[in-house]
Amino acid sequence: MIWTMSVLAGALAAILVTGPDLLGPGSLAVSLETRPVPRSCAVVSTATIVAYDATAPHTVAYRFVHSDGTVSPSGRLTFAGEGALAQSVRDEWTPHGASPWVVLEITAPERLRSHRAAAAPRCPRRIVAATR
Repeated sequence: MIWTMSVLAGALAAILVTGPDLLGPGSLAVSLETRPVPRSCAVVSTATIVAYDATAPHTVAYRFVHSDGTVSPSGRLTFAGEGALAQSVRDEWTPHGASPWVVLEITAPERLRSHRAAAAPRCPRRIVAATR
């Protein structure tokens, strides 16, 4: 029951972020947020991927793209084909440069990018410089 509520909450959050215009049956939506890691220069990005009206099982391939040109390893999620389902994925990295951001990019079965989420760490400038 708790798992079902979290899936429904994730699906609702993605609908609110992406708006009411869906791409059609089997389409995907993404929401993304970032937060600083306590006592660190790193940032954690959490994305929720929602598969709407998924009537057949399928696999979604994704990766996180960072403003400094780095890309996370590709990941895969399997959706079981049980209607609208939401799953969350995470990425942790240390931002560099002015105005850092992160994007979740879905590479299959369709190409989709989330909005750019600002990824400013709460880190003294001297520590950020030392991590380069």
